[in-house]
Amino acid sequence: MKSKRFCKKMLATFLSRTGFLSFLHHKNRHKICVLMLHGVMEENYKASWTPLRPQLTPGELKRTLTLLSKNYQFVTIEQAVDMLSGKLALIDNAMLITFDDGYRNNLKFALPICEQFSIKPVLFLTTGNVDSRLPFWVDRLDYALQQHMGEIISFSYGGITYQFDATSRQSLKKSYKQFRDGCKNRFSDEIKMNQLIDALSEKLELQSGKALATICEQDDWSAIVAWDQLRDVVKSKRIDVASHTVDHWRLNCLPEEYISSQLQQSKVRIEQELAVKCQFFCYPNGNYNDVAINLVEKIGYKAAFSTDVGLCGLKDDLMTLKRFNFPSDKSESELLYLLNR
Repeated sequence: MKSKRFCKKMLATFLSRTGFLSFLHHKNRHKICVLMLHGVMEENYKASWTPLRPQLTPGELKRTLTLLSKNYQFVTIEQAVDMLSGKLALIDNAMLITFDDGYRNNLKFALPICEQFSIKPVLFLTTGNVDSRLPFWVDRLDYALQQHMGEIISFSYGGITYQFDATSRQSLKKSYKQFRDGCKNRFSDEIKMNQLIDALSEKLELQSGKALATICEQDDWSAIVAWDQLRDVVKSKRIDVASHTVDHWRLNCLPEEYISSQLQQSKVRIEQELAVKCQFFCYPNGNYNDVAINLVEKIGYKAAFSTDVGLCGLKDDLMTLKRFNFPSDKSESELLYLLNR
């Protein structure tokens, strides 16, 4: 992994010195670069636990935005979509910053840094978690597993035995990733997958006597943003809010009526609570199909964002716009290389 990273870094440096990266960046100037983030959290923040998944720090966010600001002009989601639809003239090297899910730490740690660069990001909100005040399943199960450190955890469900190696943090991190990836590959029915995850989480919580839901409101790793907090930042025009469904379910793994409900109800909740038009959407986990695309447009969204990688151009389908994962720990030449391929 380190040698691969070194080779990419050397290639980016070489292309930068030859002027090719500058040429490529200029060639792509009329395309829009959209970056995707999730949680942003202080590395040494005092907390009762630390998730297994990697988390972007405020320091790295600021460092990377500083480099990006040298080569890009930050725009809002409405500006970006209007440019892509031809309603607004394109500006050179436009960039949109997006946050998925609705973590409270987006407002606490990330937004103040975005404001230093005059960035108005968009938060794609999972409204069901905002209403319930419950953590996302990925965090709930992570926390539940970590209460059993030092063990080999086995769980049988539906005739299949799932095993987690919690003898070390690194082995659990690997086991948990394999479980998540395996579930998404194995289950074409989102509801059944969530039933498995709920059953496993509940069993682990009963065994340990600990559940993330009991500390979630005080936990900056997993806490969900509240409507009152959103009203404040939306009213002051510091952030835009758009839909990420009600339950963060993969839309291509749901019946049509469920897809429609997820799209409509999340839109209605945002408009009710924040008194704004909810015109934009983001596919949970990046999953979509023709049924989902058609319903997104039919229900009245102007554009939808995926996790497909690439730049957004004038001829692109507004219902499946591409994004890049937010690049961290990269040099300026590496950033240009990654975001112009």
